[in-house]
Amino acid sequence: MQGEIGLTPPSQRREHTEVKIEGNIVTIYVGDSRQGWVKSYQSLLELSTDERFSRHIQVIIDISDVRQAGEPLNGFGGVANPVKLPGLYDRCVSILNRAVGRQLNSVECCLLIDEAAVTIVAGNIRRSAGMRQGYSQDNLFADAKANLWQQDENGNWRIDPERDSLRMANHTRVFHQKPTLEECIAAVRKQYYSGEGAIQWAGEAVARANCDLLKNHEQKVDFLKAYALGKAKDWLQENYPQIGESEREHRLARYGLNPCGR
Repeated sequence: MQGEIGLTPPSQRREHTEVKIEGNIVTIYVGDSRQGWVKSYQSLLELSTDERFSRHIQVIIDISDVRQAGEPLNGFGGVANPVKLPGLYDRCVSILNRAVGRQLNSVECCLLIDEAAVTIVAGNIRRSAGMRQGYSQDNLFADAKANLWQQDENGNWRIDPERDSLRMANHTRVFHQKPTLEECIAAVRKQYYSGEGAIQWAGEAVARANCDLLKNHEQKVDFLKAYALGKAKDWLQENYPQIGESEREHRLARYGLNPCGR
């Protein structure tokens, strides 16, 4: 970290984030705006996979242009509160550094998003109402929020600080084949004990998001049968041949538009 929040006089602050690269040293000057915060966060993530660099990059985050806590926010009211912003970069770097040489797993991806959500909520920009959708058979994702509360050696309960930010979003497992009765019961039981474990039948969500094509009950039932067999694309092509390939792909990916699970 470089500089201090509020160090730059208001008239001299950058509004937009600037990134300066000198060899393997990268300096990110955080802009004093919503877009500036986002760009600095996005730039940090992009650096982790930028093939222009060797294995290690030294990243300097300059926060001097960020307005102090309590200063008014223009355009939508309220006051600034960047108290969580400096820690955001440290937390993200810690997650990224643990994954050097491999892909991020589903929970790490969630953490990177949720750490930003924690900063946004504290920053008085907006509330958090995140939705995370994961593959139904991804047990790591399914249990990501299990046992968040843990007891220390003195018997005191506390939230696991490494996973605390996961509370910023609902986690839903997406089934692309209709879940069995046993899977539904297990999900409801998990919700009873932890409040988590929502599941989604993607076929139903896709059908609802394509109600302009599935105009009656018979069509919807027929489509759902095809989806469960992995033949939804064929069904669309047969029943709506005028629809192009790219539109068919888009329509079948619409379960993200109707993410609420049960």
